[in-house]
Order: sequence, then C-alpha cells, then structure tokens
Amino acid sequence: MQKKQNLFIFIIFVLIACSPAVPAPEQPSVETIVAGTLQALTAAAPVATEVNGISFIDDNISFVIPTGIATSTIEEVVQAVPPSEGTPWWGVYPEHRQYHLEGYVLTDTFHQAEIYLYPIAEYVATNEDVGKNIETLKSLIANPNQALPERLPFLPTFNAGPMFYSNFGNITFQNGSGIRYVTEFSQFPHPITNNGMFYTFQGITNDGLYYVSAILPINVDFLVGYPTPTDQRDFAFIESEVLRVTDQLNNTSSDSFTPRLTALDSLIQSINVVGLP
Repeated sequence: MQKKQNLFIFIIFVLIACSPAVPAPEQPSVETIVAGTLQALTAAAPVATEVNGISFIDDNISFVIPTGIATSTIEEVVQAVPPSEGTPWWGVYPEHRQYHLEGYVLTDTFHQAEIYLYPIAEYVATNEDVGKNIETLKSLIANPNQALPERLPFLPTFNAGPMFYSNFGNITFQNGSGIRYVTEFSQFPHPITNNGMFYTFQGITNDGLYYVSAILPINVDFLVGYPTPTDQRDFAFIESEVLRVTDQLNNTSSDSFTPRLTALDSLIQSINVVGLP
C-alpha cells in the first residue's frame, strides 16, 4: 500500500509542476519506491586512465570524447536569468557554459548530449534550492560510503521529476570529483524508456568554485523507445515496471549499454576545469 501511495504522490507532483496556478515545489521529488535499491550501489567507478578520442580544449575546460561517442564539441555562453516575479525556480541560473556534443552516437533521444559548467557562488546566490543540492553533493563526495538520499543532486534544473535512479557510482575527474547515475525525468508517470533515459554526472572542482554536470543519453536493448498510451493510464503497471527495470538496469553490464557506461566514465574522468572569465 505504501508503494502505491508514493507513486500517487509523484503523480500529484508532476501535475502541480505543469500548473501555472500553483506555486512550484522547492525541489523535484523522486519516487521513494526505488530508495532501497540505491543503498547497495555505491561501488566506485573505474579510476581515470588515458582516453583515446577527440580532444576539446578552450579557456574554461578541456576533456576527451572517447572514440565513437561524438564527433565534435560546440561551446555556448548561456546568459544569466536572475530571479524575478513570474520566473519559476527552475528557470533561474547564472551565466554559465554549455558544451554540445555534436554527432552523438544516439539521435532519437529526448535530451541532447551536453556538458555544463556553472560558477557555484553565483548560482547559490540566485537560487536557494540549488544551494541545497550542492550541499548534498558535497556530503556524498566527502562520505562516499554513506546511505544514499532519496533525491540525488542534479543540475540543470528541470520542470519535471526524476522517475528512478540506477547504476550509481563515484567518479574523480582531473581536478574534482562527483557522482554518476542513470535516470529519466518526466512530467507524467510512465515506464522507463530509451527515448528519455540518460547517464548523468554531477561533480564539483576541488577548489569548490565550479559545478560540472553532464547529460549523456543511453539506450539498452531490453527497453522500448517511447511510452504507449496504455502505459500512461495503467498506474499499477507503471509502478511494477519502474521497480523491475530499475533492478534490471542495476544488474546490466557496462557493455550492454549504448554507449558503454565505462566509455562515458572515461569522458568524465578526462575533464579538467580551468575556470570562467
């Protein structure tokens, strides 16, 4: 009965998030039905090794895209959106850098392959909710063997909620560290899909000045591409499928994903943050 209540709460959340008449909640919530699964998934990802691929270097950041993941990178300077009346909490952020991975190996995906670089002090000054996320991430980095919270840190902010978490691991990059996991966000309940699922990294530089985030779509053979209308209506089916697939993903080897999780780990491990002007 508790699991069904939790799913019902998630459904109410996403309906509220889409309604202009109701204030947005402080944080997107995650279904508590997967919290127990996360406790056993704190094994560290592989240590950094030399990456063969395409190097990207600019004045702010450098990294290597492993062979077969993408073909090039385009940097975008995203202008700040300060707090103002009528601007939802998820739409407030400082000026930051966004790196688009062009020619990504997957094309039919909801999210594009992106790496984000945020100045932490400026972000916290404009968005209190982000500050809470960052404190949680700092705690996970400092104490990697602790039990995982129900809500894992995530940037950029979305007008949607995370459906599940799986394949959790700790990763160190060239001058920082963080966490990686697999997830999918949605504004309505449905089973996990290849179209929306992605690998994400959330990390902080050693000096505490910058936040690094990555959204890298992934697929796995046993999932479908999109939710069907029947899937969207049958809440009992959704609940059982989310639990079943989360467990299956946790027990799936890196090589069964496209791209391989270890290849995406290598990209993250190659990151070196110089800083923003």
